[in-house]
Amino acid sequence: MATQRRNPLTGEWILVSPNRLKRPWDGEKSAAGQGFSKVTSYLSPGASRSNGAVNPDYTSTFTFPNDFPALTRAAPSDPTLVRRAANDPGEVSESGVISETGETPESSPSGVTSPSGVCELFQSAPAPGECHVMCFTPHSHLSLPLLEVEDIRRVVQEWVRLSVQLSHNVTVQIFENKGAMVGCSNPHPHCQIFGTDFLPHLISLEDTHQREFYSSHSASLLLLYLQQELLSGTRVVEEGRHWVALVPYWATWPFEMIVIPKRHMARLRDMSDEETEDLAGTMKRYLTRYDNLFECSFPYSMGWHEAPNLKPEDEHSRQTEEGQTVEGQTDCCPMPYWQLHAHYYPPLLRSATVKKHIAGFELLGQLQRDLTPEEAAQRLRGCDAEVHFTKRDK
Repeated sequence: MATQRRNPLTGEWILVSPNRLKRPWDGEKSAAGQGFSKVTSYLSPGASRSNGAVNPDYTSTFTFPNDFPALTRAAPSDPTLVRRAANDPGEVSESGVISETGETPESSPSGVTSPSGVCELFQSAPAPGECHVMCFTPHSHLSLPLLEVEDIRRVVQEWVRLSVQLSHNVTVQIFENKGAMVGCSNPHPHCQIFGTDFLPHLISLEDTHQREFYSSHSASLLLLYLQQELLSGTRVVEEGRHWVALVPYWATWPFEMIVIPKRHMARLRDMSDEETEDLAGTMKRYLTRYDNLFECSFPYSMGWHEAPNLKPEDEHSRQTEEGQTVEGQTDCCPMPYWQLHAHYYPPLLRSATVKKHIAGFELLGQLQRDLTPEEAAQRLRGCDAEVHFTKRDK
């Protein structure tokens, strides 16, 4: 029987239809096993990048500004755009939402124009920010589960350093696209870091739902959820001293996971040295399970969600709405309602060649999954967490 499950972080409902797994599959099959070969690319040590820069002969992690950034802090060049305050569509301001001015009161529908004559159906906003690339290792054939724990710890330490260095931004988003199946443009193990001066949509949703839950229950949404998951154990995949990886009750992707610390942390930079070490070991174990599931370099998109870097006055007044440009703050609010976490979204469903597609009813109606989260967690727990399949005795 199909059921629906609610995602408390976003408010979305997910349709769970396990009966769909019985259908035969004659659709697309893609190869996901790439990623263990030694290749030379523009991310390799000593390589020349397209802008003429030459990478150093790095021996650990290497971070540099993205040569093709999706975000910049250049001023908008379109003369038809004007800045407007987010709380008043007609008020011209030095910060806030930008909107097109091509629609006049004469040509716009009645009741949807602002006092300045701008049609409120045509809105856009500035997207100032910065983008960086971080290589995990100089070795192109060693993805994270194949690295030693000490090498993964250095990756985590660099994430922490970037969380501090980029805290002048409102949000710091660290994410990894692993594998060509999820659109990764370079096989060298790496991630990207976006710093934004605005509140992205998903962060805004999670901020709202965590804040409202804390206001109603005087407790962290994710910490209370984690307590219940640990009592049940049915969806827990990996538990360390300080970190837990589990398939969330509301998971959309077949083998989706969320990684949560056991105590309150708002941002990566809140980690202690011991928690950094434990995260590295926990990551190696659950990522090894991923690869061992279908004996391939398991593709996924993952990302850290940490609390926005808001000034106390922004937090108290809650004037920072989704899309509005504000100023980041290094010495920012503690935000007791915000819990640091990482999302893993892998596309594989039945094998190393059959992936999930979001199409049809999912694209036009509601997100849906076939494999139940409980079954997914059970299958991942059944995979070896210690020995990677490429290192087994033949």
